[in-house]
Amino acid sequence: MRPKMQRKSSKVSQPKLRLEIESKTKFWYPVSRNGWWIKFSTYRDHYILLMIVSKYTAQTIIRYYENEDEAVAFINFVTTCDPDELIESA
Repeated sequence: MRPKMQRKSSKVSQPKLRLEIESKTKFWYPVSRNGWWIKFSTYRDHYILLMIVSKYTAQTIIRYYENEDEAVAFINFVTTCDPDELIESA
């Protein structure tokens, strides 16, 4: 009887992957602007993750960008909106 062949996994272990992501991610403290809390982080100094929350409705908007100009344009759009009302187009 021949032994079964085992496949070598090419996956990176979860703890190792987590540590790699954490080491390449930068976080900033949330800022408050016009009734919105804005938190952003970058991964490898290139990828941008935005999390925007209304102080009054708790509407949460999460967006990912590769282009800084697009991220800034979205922040500017949201901060001009009324934080007491839901943003339908977000």
